[in-house]
Amino acid sequence: MPDCATPTPQLEPFVIVAQLDAAGTIKRTWRRGSTPLAVCVERQLRGKTLPAPQDAPFLISFELSFAP
Repeated sequence: MPDCATPTPQLEPFVIVAQLDAAGTIKRTWRRGSTPLAVCVERQLRGKTLPAPQDAPFLISFELSFAP
């Protein structure tokens, strides 16, 4: 997600939950955190395909935090 990198991104933790369909396509997302980085990462995830889950719909979370 290099498109989300900026020279000085706000590195506050955020969480994105994604709902996958039977083919593994991300159909819906929810986000906790409103920094430009969080918004950009959510936008980049929408419509992407991950390995197909055994059961659908399937929820997966991406929890990002940063350490100096």
